[in-house]
Amino acid sequence: MKYFTILCACACACFAASCASDSGPQNKIRNLGNQMMAESALSLSEQVEIEPPRTSQPPTNTYELDKGSKIIKSGSMEFETDALSDSKSKVDQVVASLGGYYEDEAYREYDGSYNYDLVIRLHGSQFDSLVTQLEEGIGQLKIKNLSANDVTEEYVDLKIRLDNKLAVLAQYKTILKRARTIEEILTVNEKVRRIEEEIESKKGRLRYLDDRVQYAELRLKLYQKVKVVLASGPTFGDRLGTAFMSGINGFLSFVIGVVYVWPFIVVCIGIFFSLRKLRGLRKKVVSETN
Repeated sequence: MKYFTILCACACACFAASCASDSGPQNKIRNLGNQMMAESALSLSEQVEIEPPRTSQPPTNTYELDKGSKIIKSGSMEFETDALSDSKSKVDQVVASLGGYYEDEAYREYDGSYNYDLVIRLHGSQFDSLVTQLEEGIGQLKIKNLSANDVTEEYVDLKIRLDNKLAVLAQYKTILKRARTIEEILTVNEKVRRIEEEIESKKGRLRYLDDRVQYAELRLKLYQKVKVVLASGPTFGDRLGTAFMSGINGFLSFVIGVVYVWPFIVVCIGIFFSLRKLRGLRKKVVSETN
């Protein structure tokens, strides 16, 4: 449509030029009309295109990485030890000597054992040295899981997509400078916002991959089982001594109980002797009567 408008404008201009030799008011009016049509066509041809120009071939990008350039090293290990505090001190020394640090450190007691759960971060080039030194003198190795994830392909793909998005963003910003109406400005701004969100997302993913590649991660668990000592049963002498002491304690308890009820005992004795005396008097009276 744009090219058709331009051709019409050119045809009108040629027609006006051919009639330029004619004189008179009519020809002047016709020439003025042709000039206005040409200016209108040029104005239409300069209207803003919202979509950036597309080419038959996408822009080439020479960003490349050798396979294996971006490797994320990680793993987990578990050791049983007889001296948890000593093993923890050795781990501290190893981590410090390799320039690492603890991203997380937790101590707890459960299921009859003492436990340290550690998350170690250090430079990827020191990961193998860390594993070797831990295996040599920490304790009895129970679990070992190591992995090396090659993310080179993903990294290159993200980098290329990011560069392409940046190029498209630059084109949209150029279009935004040429926008004339509010509708055009709002439309281009919305496209710019979406592209910027995609760019930030890809940059964040690249930063995450760079961090994981640069610093390897090892999850380490140290634990010491609690030794339970079973008490032996009592011997015959122990049982005899216990019985003797129990008898003494029982006798003393009985004496104390008697002391508590002595008034009742005195009353009972008095009643007993009174009844006995009355019985004797009865027998004596009966014998005298006979």
